[in-house]
Amino acid sequence: MRYKVLSAGLALALAGGLAACGGGSDSGGDANEISLVMSNHPWQKAIEPLLSEFEQASGVKVKVQTFAEQQARDKISLNLQSRSSSMDVFMTLPSREGLQFAKAGYYAPLDDYMTKSTEYDAADFPAAVKTGMTVQEKTVAAPINVEGVVLYYRTDLFQQYGIQPPKTLDELPTVAAAIKEKSGGKVTPIALRGQSAALPFTFGPFLHSQGLEWTKEDGTPAFDDPAAADVINRYATLAKDFGPPGVVNNTFTQSSALFAAGNAAMELESSNEIGSINDPKTSKVVGKIGVLDFPAGSAGSKSTVLNWGIAISSYSKNKDAAWKFVEWATGKATQLKLTSNGIAPPRTSVAQDKTYTDTLNTETLKQWNEALANVQENGSTEVGPVGVSAPEMRKVVGDAVGKVILGQADAPAAAKEIQDGLTPLLAKNG
Repeated sequence: MRYKVLSAGLALALAGGLAACGGGSDSGGDANEISLVMSNHPWQKAIEPLLSEFEQASGVKVKVQTFAEQQARDKISLNLQSRSSSMDVFMTLPSREGLQFAKAGYYAPLDDYMTKSTEYDAADFPAAVKTGMTVQEKTVAAPINVEGVVLYYRTDLFQQYGIQPPKTLDELPTVAAAIKEKSGGKVTPIALRGQSAALPFTFGPFLHSQGLEWTKEDGTPAFDDPAAADVINRYATLAKDFGPPGVVNNTFTQSSALFAAGNAAMELESSNEIGSINDPKTSKVVGKIGVLDFPAGSAGSKSTVLNWGIAISSYSKNKDAAWKFVEWATGKATQLKLTSNGIAPPRTSVAQDKTYTDTLNTETLKQWNEALANVQENGSTEVGPVGVSAPEMRKVVGDAVGKVILGQADAPAAAKEIQDGLTPLLAKNG
């Protein structure tokens, strides 16, 4: 856990990025400090150096608490369940906990704030992005990024080994096997997620690209389809035979560290990780990175697309000051600045801004932008089964696939475990 209090700046006239507060909340309009809880994430790393700009322009101090992702979820949930007013703004993934949090009354709706703001321009977000921030017809968070699963690969190694990068799911294990053989086992063929709660994000594209869904039209699990076992076997075999040691403990941080250190030939991970693996200060593979669409299955390339957001706690006593921060952090000027750190902009105007598009000046970044465009156009917004028990349902999926990776179960048994485990949890949706 990392904790720090950022120094307050003088209240200055707003300059490019902090619009006038547009809210009408009856609490905390004159607050001079807010508490922000974030998970360890590329957006968090990119926004923190800019927070002093907000402090100087608004006169509002930002007290920051940053945790590893699961610890952040635990901290946020504890604050909300205890109705604590000590947390004002928090990172949230509505596709994961949105329905659960909304039904519990944890989110302060942002619709009035967005409507009353003269400069925020909520219409600048594409329809799919706005939908991802909407639960029960209320806007529960403001989008901070757009991301999806892509395939990164080492162009130098593929050239050295005389191998073509995989474009289909059928080619993926064949290519991984060739890398394992040609490197003499010295290079991990592919880095990917194995940690239970994180696995569904990268497992989902395997499912959707094979033409399957998490659930049937009647809301029951779809893992009794024989094809589901094949998808589980594809993912688990890739992780078990060609992933790094201890893959069941890995999420994006471990995968990207492995790839950036030059120890993996491929990485199946979020487009948001471009900032980590392509950072000239920390990565050994800058200039040697290729980016491809998620490998196509029988139904094409169907990646997972998601947006993280920042929300205001319904228990905050500083809602107006909290909105000032949300408005600044997700406004056009700030989001344009964040693109320099690899944060793909969820705003249409920023994505089309010449200042941003001119920065896509390497082959790696051009390929990354093309893959991200495909994610937004063809991706599935269902990161896992949708419902009030989303976190528990993702764990059911991750645990079962993990057993196959560890050799503790076969794919048909895992499919049945998922089917049986999801059935009562999905029934809670009513």
